[in-house]
Amino acid sequence: MKVGLITIGNELLSGFTIDTNSSWIGQALIEFGARISWHLTVKDDSSQINSGLDNTPKDCRIILITGGLGPTHDDITQNTLFEYYGIKPVFDKEYWELLNSRMKKRGRSLPEINKNQAIAAEDGKGRIIPNSFGTARGIHIFKNDIDIFAMPGVPKEMKNMMKDTVLPWIYNITKNKIHVNTLRTTGIMESSLAEKMRDIIEVSKNIEISFLPQFTGVDIRIMSSKKAPLDEAQRIINERIGKYIYGTGSDILESVVGKMLIEQNLTLSTAESCTGGLLGHRLTNTPGSSKYYLGGVNSYSNEMKINVINVKKKTLDMYGAVSKEVSIEMSKGVRKLLKSDIALSITGIAGPGGGTEDKPVGLVYITLIHNDIIINKEFTFFKDRLINKQLSSQVALNMIRIYLLNE
Repeated sequence: MKVGLITIGNELLSGFTIDTNSSWIGQALIEFGARISWHLTVKDDSSQINSGLDNTPKDCRIILITGGLGPTHDDITQNTLFEYYGIKPVFDKEYWELLNSRMKKRGRSLPEINKNQAIAAEDGKGRIIPNSFGTARGIHIFKNDIDIFAMPGVPKEMKNMMKDTVLPWIYNITKNKIHVNTLRTTGIMESSLAEKMRDIIEVSKNIEISFLPQFTGVDIRIMSSKKAPLDEAQRIINERIGKYIYGTGSDILESVVGKMLIEQNLTLSTAESCTGGLLGHRLTNTPGSSKYYLGGVNSYSNEMKINVINVKKKTLDMYGAVSKEVSIEMSKGVRKLLKSDIALSITGIAGPGGGTEDKPVGLVYITLIHNDIIINKEFTFFKDRLINKQLSSQVALNMIRIYLLNE
């Protein structure tokens, strides 16, 4: 089923707000047998909204609209839709009293401007979509053979309406559940994945395989109307490139690594220079990380390296802070300091300045130490500081994963 999407908001066009709603809606629809085939973003302007409705492709059975349902002067979506479709607005006194009752319990009162949130469509022209997290209700308008769903732009409120009302309604119409799974990879480029999987893609019937690249890895999305072919395709892909797959769905690398450390009863400490604590931050984003992560040292300066984790001044003078030798001493020092099983260190030139011909921007050394095992790797990333920090932390986490897999 084809779906049209109109996102409304001055803030979306100006770039002050990133449109995450469209991405979420697009992904959510796929599993229910529907896809966005047309998308338009417009200002909080009646003429632009009307123009969008006029130009929605005729083969779009459903139109989803987000934004402009609040109480302020620029929240004009409701009035615009009612006028466009010739719907008489009706004041919902019962809902208005409910809103006031809620506010009184919080010791507050609702201003008159909020009365527009108690407006409903006349009987037979539309339905209310409940809002469990806010005051602005959604609207379901049915006109001829088209269904229009208008929802708030607030992500939490929109997602709740989609999950509770819109998606079940779509599934009831399509009866066409699409099975979707995402394999999360890291440590391999999209082109290399495509090469390794070329024959799998060519022979897979009734399966759609797509690559979703990011700086830190490539997601492989597998879709099928039947579960058995999807499971078989996933099994074959795992056999072919399993080394690079760290999870599925919404798994994140730091949580996967944390689970592996718990399963093997190992502890971890970190020493970071160019990443400035990002690795430790990612590790501690996972609930329960105190079971395996003992802590880290943000040894950004040479003084911290020398005085806290016992990097030798002679080593720094001879090889420089960004070197294999210093990286190894950082790992040894933090492991001894925090008495962890495994230690991981990162030192590098994040950029955009500070590079030389011998040591360019993006040069990074990462060292993993466990017992008598020392694994040191050299990487050269990009010129962008933030990307280099993110990549360095990703590669460091993946080094632990690979090591724990005995790969």
